[in-house]
Amino acid sequence: MTASTPLQAAEKSEKTTVSPVAFIEMPRLDDPMLSADGKKIIMVQSAVDWAENERVDAYNLIDVETGDLQVIPRNEIEDDSLSAAQWAPDSSGFVATLKREDDEKAAAYFYDIESKSLTKLFEHPENVSDFKWTNDGRTIYFRMRRDEKKTKEDKAREIAPYDVSIPMELWRYQRDEKISKPVLTGPFSVRHFSLSADDSQIIYSRMPEGAGYASHHRELWLRDVATGSDTRLTDNGYHEAEAQLSPDRTRFAFIATVNEKGEGYYEDNLFVQAIGSSQPELLLPNEPMEVLDFAWNREGSEIFILGNTGVRTNLFRLNLRSNRLIPITEGDHALGDWRYNPETDTHIMLLTDARSPGEVHIKRKGGPLEKVSGIHDEWTKHVRLPDQQVFQWTARDGTPIEGLLIPPVGYRADDQYPLVTITHGGPRSSSQFGSWNTSRYASVLAGQGYAVFLPNHRGGTGYGDAFMRDMVGNYFRNSHLDVLDGIDALVTQGIADPDRLVKMGWSAGGHMTNKLITFTDRFKAASSGAGASSWISMYGESDVRHNRTPWFDGAPWQENAPLDSYIAQSPLKDAWKVKTPTLFFNGGNDVRVPPTQQIMMYRGVRAAGAPTSLYVAEGEPHGFRKPFNQLFKINTELAWYAKHVLDKDYQPVLPPIEPEVEEEDTKEEEEQEIPEEQKVSEETAQ
Repeated sequence: MTASTPLQAAEKSEKTTVSPVAFIEMPRLDDPMLSADGKKIIMVQSAVDWAENERVDAYNLIDVETGDLQVIPRNEIEDDSLSAAQWAPDSSGFVATLKREDDEKAAAYFYDIESKSLTKLFEHPENVSDFKWTNDGRTIYFRMRRDEKKTKEDKAREIAPYDVSIPMELWRYQRDEKISKPVLTGPFSVRHFSLSADDSQIIYSRMPEGAGYASHHRELWLRDVATGSDTRLTDNGYHEAEAQLSPDRTRFAFIATVNEKGEGYYEDNLFVQAIGSSQPELLLPNEPMEVLDFAWNREGSEIFILGNTGVRTNLFRLNLRSNRLIPITEGDHALGDWRYNPETDTHIMLLTDARSPGEVHIKRKGGPLEKVSGIHDEWTKHVRLPDQQVFQWTARDGTPIEGLLIPPVGYRADDQYPLVTITHGGPRSSSQFGSWNTSRYASVLAGQGYAVFLPNHRGGTGYGDAFMRDMVGNYFRNSHLDVLDGIDALVTQGIADPDRLVKMGWSAGGHMTNKLITFTDRFKAASSGAGASSWISMYGESDVRHNRTPWFDGAPWQENAPLDSYIAQSPLKDAWKVKTPTLFFNGGNDVRVPPTQQIMMYRGVRAAGAPTSLYVAEGEPHGFRKPFNQLFKINTELAWYAKHVLDKDYQPVLPPIEPEVEEEDTKEEEEQEIPEEQKVSEETAQ
């Protein structure tokens, strides 16, 4: 195996390292939107409210020319998560969904920039979302869950059928008439829609309603606004995503996880299809890239692409005549929340890298990439952030693999360091520059003296179809070996101490952790979050199945089901081998990886005699959202690693305030015993 050049020694600094509390409290930006005149940006900024044990959102308004920032007061807004704002075409203000004091559901409000006032436009029995304006500013289209027209009393008396979601409908609001009307409603659900450049047509994704329908049952339809007629555009089972009409309305483009033959489980590829044709054209069939988003230019001669190429996400321009792909941005960063205005040829996006959890950037026609926000500038002045570099190695079968290596703060080239290996979720994703999510708190670990390794093993995206399809037929064919080979390369280079190795990860990273602790005893400690243990039950319990089927060559309930494949790939069957001290975490309301998966794995590891603990956080979904739970997880893991890897104590970092603890019920009744592994620490009980 070969690997890249060793790290250089880190520069000294007097700044403090990133604490768990500082990491959780770090402000975060989402959904930047540039006004049509290019003068202002509206975005959502979230901050931690420890008293409420949640992240609280607020709108920030940036003057592009001066950089001045205005926080729009919440003014009795109760909604914890604000929607992405949509600018009016005349840039006079924006529309968004809010839930204020007198609202039963989130309603549509218009914020006027000049008067700094909020005006309710309309409300509905169900929440509204996905606003899109027409060019004249007179009409706003939006999606809404179908109103079941049932009273609270009716719902209280009924048990809802399992696995049946309420369909989404398309509506429009006429500002002149101040009324809203349904546009698309029927025995289907509208999953996505976009307007043509002249507002005369709507391309939308329609999925049948009812139990069992999954995303690949969606098909694309075209609505003529003037006549109200609908035309079916596709009939293929591809799950076309983000469909958009060309400016001349003769073609449409979409993203789908198929190849040119329509066969499934491929990278997110970009297709173009002529109206009236049944066969789409695959663009860039040989490009090792995951297409995350796209947009037509004004003339329809080019398509801009937001592409994941492994450890980076950048912006590209595809000339449709020459089929030439030209990079627009370059650098060690990841771009996200990207939007494009074809009228002004302007791009707006969030840029994340080793030094920034995400700032707003703009790229105008012919101009450079400009940073226009500085939300984290003050924060980064006071902390020592570790470097991030690409680390490359060769797998045992000769395949080149890469990932990110984050050295500990104060790194010295002549020392070996304890290594925490964090594998990404998905598995159809990749670890990229930045990696600031709460399950990969690399900056905190580096401040504690750990080197952090984020390998992009086979099965992930951004490296082409063959790389991602390595999991077809066997999830653990090479993925776990790629991780171990990367660790070996770091040990060989003298960076990682072979006697102080840690493995952790969430979701698919949890699957990988569960596999590796049954495959090797090399890790001195591990933490598995929302990881699968038994693929048969996981397949049946989870809310998604279609993209998992290729791993096993069939479903577990079909005739002649490949049950041997499901069992062979399940870590649970090898739990008896585990010697690694391992923590397990799961959200109590996780429907993607239900907590039963970790409960089974935990019980198997406990029976094997390895030190272990399981924490199921009540009410949490697939990923902890409550700050106290996030802090509890980080503190618990750091204490676990310190004990089993560093042979020392760890002092938990406390939040600024103590959590509120509900008073115990004093009624004289028999208490139901809660299994020890499902109890939540008093610090996190809310």
